Amino acid sequence: MDHRPFEDWLMDNQALTPDEKQQLNSHLRTCTSCTALADVNLALKSVRMAEPEAGFVDRFQVRLAARKQAMRRRNFWGFVVLTLSTLGLSGWIAWPVLKELFQSPVNLLASWMASLVSFWASLQAILRAGMVLFKVVPGFVPVYIWTVILFAAGGWSLVWIVSLMKITRRQGV
Repeated sequence: MDHRPFEDWLMDNQALTPDEKQQLNSHLRTCTSCTALADVNLALKSVRMAEPEAGFVDRFQVRLAARKQAMRRRNFWGFVVLTLSTLGLSGWIAWPVLKELFQSPVNLLASWMASLVSFWASLQAILRAGMVLFKVVPGFVPVYIWTVILFAAGGWSLVWIVSLMKITRRQGV
């Protein structure tokens, strides 16, 4: 026997047509399961909803305000600890350079200039090699097309990273 429409009628508390009421009453006379469901549903409807104790809302708001204050305090001290630890780690990493700077700033400046000149020469060599590569391999594709392709790949990479961040934030990973 299919109890589905009768259970739906009993649980949804919807207005029934006279024909549906007659079908439900005849079914309730023969089916103990649906009769029990109707009795439970009737009992649940007749129960009075318990009201919260006096002052519940006030106590809840006080606890909520205290919890927010504790969260703000914890976030503030977490930020302070994070900032101090970052500054300490940065100082520890930069200490050899700072020590050299305070002892002999001219030597440090000279080594930085030598590194900069070396970097510039390497960059020019890479660009020359790249221009040769662009002329030899993809000579049939104009340079502006390659630029568009590179920018599109960069944009898609950015979209990919942002979508991964949103998905992991939404899933709570």
